[in-house]
Amino acid sequence: MLATRNPDGPPRPGRRRRLLAAAGLAAALLATASPAGAALPSVAPAPPAPGTVAGAAPLAAADGFASVAALGQNGTTGGAGGPVVTVTTTAQFLDHIARPGPYVIQVAGTITLPTGSNDGMWNVASDKTIVGLGDDATLSGGGLNIGVPVDDDVTSPPANAVHNIIIRNLHLTGATDDLINVQMFSHHIWIDHNEFSNGDDGAVDIKRGSDFVTVSWNHFHDHDKTLLLGHDEDAGPQDIGRLRVTYHHNFFDRSDQRNPRVRFSALAHVYNNHYNDNSYGVASTYDAAVLMENNYFYSVNNPGRVDFSGDLGRIVERGNILVACNHPIETRGTVPDPRGYYPYTLDPAASVPTIVPAGAGPGTATATIATMPAPAAAAVPDGFAAVAALGQNGTTGGAGGPTVTATDAADFLAYIDTVGPLVIQVTGRIAITSKQGVRPNKTIIGVGDAEITGGGLDFYRSYNVIVRNITFTNAEDDAVNIGQNSHHIWIDHNRFAGAVDGSVDIVRGADYVTVSWNHFDHSDKSMLIGHSDGSASTDVGRLKVSIHHNFFDNSRQRHPRVRFGEPVHVYNNYFLGNALYGVASTENAGVLVEGNYFRDVPHPLYSASGYADSGPGRAVQRHNVYVNSGVPETNGTVVEPRTYYPYTLDPAADVPALVTAGAGTGRI
Repeated sequence: MLATRNPDGPPRPGRRRRLLAAAGLAAALLATASPAGAALPSVAPAPPAPGTVAGAAPLAAADGFASVAALGQNGTTGGAGGPVVTVTTTAQFLDHIARPGPYVIQVAGTITLPTGSNDGMWNVASDKTIVGLGDDATLSGGGLNIGVPVDDDVTSPPANAVHNIIIRNLHLTGATDDLINVQMFSHHIWIDHNEFSNGDDGAVDIKRGSDFVTVSWNHFHDHDKTLLLGHDEDAGPQDIGRLRVTYHHNFFDRSDQRNPRVRFSALAHVYNNHYNDNSYGVASTYDAAVLMENNYFYSVNNPGRVDFSGDLGRIVERGNILVACNHPIETRGTVPDPRGYYPYTLDPAASVPTIVPAGAGPGTATATIATMPAPAAAAVPDGFAAVAALGQNGTTGGAGGPTVTATDAADFLAYIDTVGPLVIQVTGRIAITSKQGVRPNKTIIGVGDAEITGGGLDFYRSYNVIVRNITFTNAEDDAVNIGQNSHHIWIDHNRFAGAVDGSVDIVRGADYVTVSWNHFDHSDKSMLIGHSDGSASTDVGRLKVSIHHNFFDNSRQRHPRVRFGEPVHVYNNYFLGNALYGVASTENAGVLVEGNYFRDVPHPLYSASGYADSGPGRAVQRHNVYVNSGVPETNGTVVEPRTYYPYTLDPAADVPALVTAGAGTGRI
């Protein structure tokens, strides 16, 4: 029978839901500790280590099961290393959560998720951080589904299992099904500092073989079926040996039941949670293993049950405090020791009513990535494009000429073919074909979400051109081709995706070029410097190029591939997941590679061995960071860029945060 609600229980808190420390301490004095449960088989029966009362500081990284290295994943990092985007509309949100590759998706304001044909459940792809900005970011009306389509015949993790997702600092409310559903062998999920209310089914359901999940510092209220771990009695083939989940420092604030309800779990670790006025806390069934420690239960009819609608489960409990509860915690059997998976420190149970309501829910969590502010975009070029040479005093583009706006292909092509200086503002999406020539003394700059698609820009004996803040997509050849002795070109703060050939090629005697703060988004051939092994007569003594603060985001090769050019200065770029290689110096080119960050790049730098059919080049590397990457190949000496221009290096360790915050469009 359910307990009668205690009219003298603690008042229901408001949004920030803080309980006074004095009230928490008074309750602790009246509390009766729960009976000792069975000892963990591998743990001495010593009291839990005390933690700190000031335990409400938000975590900077996942802990618990989400932090464990397993299933090919070294903990849970979410979208770290990917682009940082801010979404304010439903269309933007649904677009970005479904994209492949890492993304940090910042939610601003309220996003309404439509019901549609899927009962309002929207799929989240792997490697995502979804984090609310401020304390009022909200997802309303629908829920998030983390997992591939359901198939009961799949009994081991599929190769495409969804993984590595962080959800933080959000209000989730009013879903027509679950607020968050984790299923079909999804793993390494961290759900932290959120508020859940008024969903039609589960708040956070974890099932169908999912594993290595942490649910921490969340506030659950005005909800019935809170947490389900293991969806039904027939799911043993998918669930046994899996469903390892950590639940800690959550505020179960009159959330009626399933806090959590557990089937089959290899280990559910439930610690330092605050239970207030619930019909039951934890139910363990179907031989699930649950460790409950240092939780605080106030006015909970059944804090813990092993005899609950189905085969018996296992619970070991220790250090919990029960106040005004109708029944003790039921215990049975033994369970694994969580410290066999991860370290943790317990807060005293008496402190839980103070620290958990003060720290749980949105508004207290910090972003999960290094939130270094995006650097201010340069107003003028640096690097080789800034050098006075060949009759040009740096690169000024169309400065001094008229400003025009191109909204369609006809106007755009007419403007880039105009003689004389011109500032060309591009708005909207402009579809062109092939490579279109750009005359000297032009600034081509995107306004808003400007896009050039289908074709590209061609520089033939051109000079003094600036291209900024434009997304180039699906060029049928090169997106930007700088050739035939063109010089003083600045390519800055653009995004390149889907070109059939090069994203930015610099060839045939081109010189004094800077390529900076661009996002090369899953491109193939990113950047070629020097077009063939037979072009020495054109290229030797030229092809001086600066390449800095670009994001080579799972682009396969040519970052750049260089022939003959010297010096080619590659610095402070972020190389992420480049499948073939990072930089290749060939045909006696001289390349300086410094202050870059390479992550998951099997071959960061080729030089002494040449590359493909091209002969060896020269390369010097210094001050780079290599993470899960190969050994760079170096050879010879290279002309110092400071012979031509001054520059300051950012620390390589800062590059992932700086570059993901500052590269690409929308940052000038």
